[in-house]
Amino acid sequence: MRSVSFLLNGEFVDLEGTDPHVTLLDLVRDRGLTGTKEGCAEGDCGACTVVVREPTPSPHRPLIETRLDPPPLPAKDSERPSVYRAINGCLALAAQLPGTEVWTVEGVGDTGHAGGRAESQLHPVQEAIATTGGSQCGFCTPGFVMTMFASYYSPLVTDAQSVDPGGEVLAGNLCRCTGYRALRSVAALTSGAGLVEGSEHADRFASRLHDPVPGAVPAELGSAVVAYRPSTLAEAIARRASEPGLRVIAGATDVGVEVTRGFKRYPGILSLDAITDPIFSSCSRAEGTVTIGAGVTMTALEDFLRDGGVPLAGQMLPWFASRQIRNRATVGGNLMTASPIGDMSPVWLAHDAVALIGGLSGIREVRVADFFTGYRQTAVGADELLVALRIDDSVAPPRGRRVAWVRKVARRDRVDISAVAGAFLVVLDDRGTVVSARLAYGGVAATPVRALGAEDALIGAVWRAGDGGVRDARALLGSAFAPLSDHRGSASYRQRLITGLFDACLSETGIGSDR
Repeated sequence: MRSVSFLLNGEFVDLEGTDPHVTLLDLVRDRGLTGTKEGCAEGDCGACTVVVREPTPSPHRPLIETRLDPPPLPAKDSERPSVYRAINGCLALAAQLPGTEVWTVEGVGDTGHAGGRAESQLHPVQEAIATTGGSQCGFCTPGFVMTMFASYYSPLVTDAQSVDPGGEVLAGNLCRCTGYRALRSVAALTSGAGLVEGSEHADRFASRLHDPVPGAVPAELGSAVVAYRPSTLAEAIARRASEPGLRVIAGATDVGVEVTRGFKRYPGILSLDAITDPIFSSCSRAEGTVTIGAGVTMTALEDFLRDGGVPLAGQMLPWFASRQIRNRATVGGNLMTASPIGDMSPVWLAHDAVALIGGLSGIREVRVADFFTGYRQTAVGADELLVALRIDDSVAPPRGRRVAWVRKVARRDRVDISAVAGAFLVVLDDRGTVVSARLAYGGVAATPVRALGAEDALIGAVWRAGDGGVRDARALLGSAFAPLSDHRGSASYRQRLITGLFDACLSETGIGSDR
């Protein structure tokens, strides 16, 4: 396979000379595959959903030597070395495509069965949608098909799905006809059905999961505008230092919007999604410390945290955008956007995370509390890259308790950006006295920020309503920030949310509360 080609519905597509800004959506439609639609061009509606087959993430392990290649997968994981992921075609750029395998709605029919006998021209998901009346005007239907196609072979295991399986699967898809009932039912019933014991080899797509996939490969793409895609962190840092004007991308879920809605074009692109260094591309635990690579996707982080740890992140992730976005958005890219209303930034502030920033002279450390230097500005230099986050994930003292509480206030619980988000981490001793407290907010200032005065007032207070220290902390919260008014909420509304979120947390977790 040529290094600048990708596989589309089983056929190679040559990317030689392609402008790296071109989206996967446009590439697909230019080839007559018009089932994939453009609805919003910013990843909100899901009409452009396609599926990529990617390598199964490596098992998470302690990082003793971060420069070594990861060891081979153990036998139980190597039995199914790949997974299907639904993504937004409108946000994936040509710079990210070499070596990938992409499927559209036109490629999923005629599933076939063992012995070469085809029982249906429709995929089981398509058949279920048809028989339940799930398709109305049809504009959005291919996107729903592809989202459920990925879920059919990749069952989600999240708290949100156990409560509302159909809603979790389809959070990134909008139906213009509001025909969600049938679609949600199909999503709930078909999730994971393609991996039922004994049936995996009867379906050609299930069987394909047993085949290795190269995944992202290093490449240089384009002519007038060049996209560089190195495979090592050292190469990426060297390229960044020599050409600081390159636009750095990883998942490109934000940059994709700049391209599609803002019509931006860059002098060159540096894509980090093929870097294999474990410190950048994986997560690890060692002696109470968690290290999260900047290149780790939100989906991979969600998977890692199912074993516990970093509780605020685990609580926020189900409400972070949609499954399509989480499959592409990276921890580092989200932090580097430095949005004051980014969902994850208050989480990292409350966990007092440390950012590892790489340059030609090595890696330096900056606390996330000092990472945001201004509105959408960070401490990462023009010749540096964010490499990883490190978090002290030590538990509460013996017989004590750690209160970890997150709340996002938005008009739409998923996909929408929050008006205000709060992430609180409070450690109590065995008497319920506050030993340490971190109260972090987004949407209340030019940067994500902690309420330091209120945190200090809580130390030594008993964690319950009516305690003097708690009352002092609440009063300080009332004047800690000067939020702005915008279309998501007025300054007075946001001010009420600052104290309201604290009250809600105390009501749900305070001493004497049900918990």
